[in-house]
Amino acid sequence: MKILHIISGGETGGSKKHLIQLFHNAPFEAELLLLTEGAFAQDAREKGIKVTVIQQQGRIDRSVNEKILDHIKQNGIEIVHSHGPRANFIMTNISSKLTIPWAITVHSDPNLDFLHQPKPLAMIFQYLNRRAIKKADQIFAVSTRFKEMLVSYGVAEQKITTIFNGIDFEELDVKEEVVQLRNNYNITDKDFVAVHIARLHPVKGHSVLLEAIEKLQLVKDFKLLLVGEGPERKEIESIIKQKNLSNQVKLVGFRKDIPQLLALADVSLLTSYSESFPLVLLESANAHTPIITTDVGGVGDLIISKELGWIVQPRNVDELAHSLMEAIEAKRNESLQQMGQLLNAHAKANFSNAQLQNSLYQIYKNMIIETI
Repeated sequence: MKILHIISGGETGGSKKHLIQLFHNAPFEAELLLLTEGAFAQDAREKGIKVTVIQQQGRIDRSVNEKILDHIKQNGIEIVHSHGPRANFIMTNISSKLTIPWAITVHSDPNLDFLHQPKPLAMIFQYLNRRAIKKADQIFAVSTRFKEMLVSYGVAEQKITTIFNGIDFEELDVKEEVVQLRNNYNITDKDFVAVHIARLHPVKGHSVLLEAIEKLQLVKDFKLLLVGEGPERKEIESIIKQKNLSNQVKLVGFRKDIPQLLALADVSLLTSYSESFPLVLLESANAHTPIITTDVGGVGDLIISKELGWIVQPRNVDELAHSLMEAIEAKRNESLQQMGQLLNAHAKANFSNAQLQNSLYQIYKNMIIETI
């Protein structure tokens, strides 16, 4: 069984991590095809993943279609599995020339993928992506809510399978690195530390988070680390300055030491308006770090009770501020650590990378059988 995964290759967040982990000890032979050279390709090669780059000059460059079609035919590919709008667009154009199945994993809401584009262009791209998803033979939804969303967009329900994301859980010894991070950011043992890991993008809800932090200004020893880069950096810097939050909020940019930052934190935050199943929540669970998250995507499949974390409504400043205050109080009464331990145990039991791989393997086998 030979699977070709196609993705644009410019990703730096959850979809990149999802794919690189998916290849680790997978029960099927797989290759990664990217549409651009860069950090994604380099990181994948360092993990021993077979990587092919067919360079595409922007979304409207159709010259790659025939090259990808030839690559599929010449390398004995049995299933093509695309990730993200750009890869989906290409497969829409070439799928009719193939006799093998095509699968898509939907990592985000197709109606929110292009918020950074001018509205007319965004609407065109959204339409094309939804059309591609409907055309695929198999669609993987990474949460129960995402399956319901796809059905509401007109995708045939019988084509959709819910498969939760997973990671390789491991116990990490990062004590020395955490001490160094505390020194770097002037954090003491008395400080309550929150970490928010996300692209600096409108859909990630940074402005709402900063409004909530403003309500906590009377709370002593509170620190927030904003991890990530993106188009909203200047706007976020401006908000921090306007609200006089520079002593509490630090923009630390793109980082590779995510496990160490999560181990440093008392709580991990996710304030997005839309997500699928954010891997950062599983990484938080791996670090035994409790979560405060907006009610998006599959977070309800992970945080199934209040003992495992806080779920608040998107854009709700008061709910977010209240949950942060509860987390601060939980640290004071020494119950926050227990929450992190319970979250870790629950996530290990239900969201492992091995479970994800085995589920995909069984569906891949059925897809091949159905084409014979």
